[in-house]
Amino acid sequence: MRAVCIVGSPREQGNTAFIVDQIGAGMREQGAEVICHALGSLSIGFCRGCRTCEQGGRCVQRDDMDRVIADLMDADVVLVASPSYWGDVTGQLKVFIDRCLPLCNAQTDTTPVPPGKVGIAVAIRAGSRKAENQHIIDTIEHYFGHLGIEPVARFTAERIDAISDFTQAHIAQARQLGRTVVSSLE
Repeated sequence: MRAVCIVGSPREQGNTAFIVDQIGAGMREQGAEVICHALGSLSIGFCRGCRTCEQGGRCVQRDDMDRVIADLMDADVVLVASPSYWGDVTGQLKVFIDRCLPLCNAQTDTTPVPPGKVGIAVAIRAGSRKAENQHIIDTIEHYFGHLGIEPVARFTAERIDAISDFTQAHIAQARQLGRTVVSSLE
């Protein structure tokens, strides 16, 4: 069992990475191999809109996206997480999503992503409005839909301005989510 975690935060050790680590710990407790990619520390160029990928099935750019896509293709569980930036996903995550165009089923109704993958959507924000986190979850699950990944779990937390704002209940919920998703696939 393999899981890949895509952390959309520009902060490699921030709040979003912390809670993803907790979910990952729960997955590891169930025997999963967990690989995390912190997009803020990777070199991923913007989509150029050249549409070459529509013919060849692969982006013309060679950068860290190649490694992330390879791990996504090999994973059983795909976790995508973002903090709220103005009530939306981060720029880093948006660039990642755009660069997944070669995997998207919008033009052909098919995707090269192997079937049977499940997805976990995670949204964290400093503000109190849960609706803004819901928008982020909707964006991530929309992305999953175009790759044929079945959304099976969500985690959101509001009023998280620092790691110390996570309660023990948040941490327990995150770990349990990781355990539950992996055990449901065994």
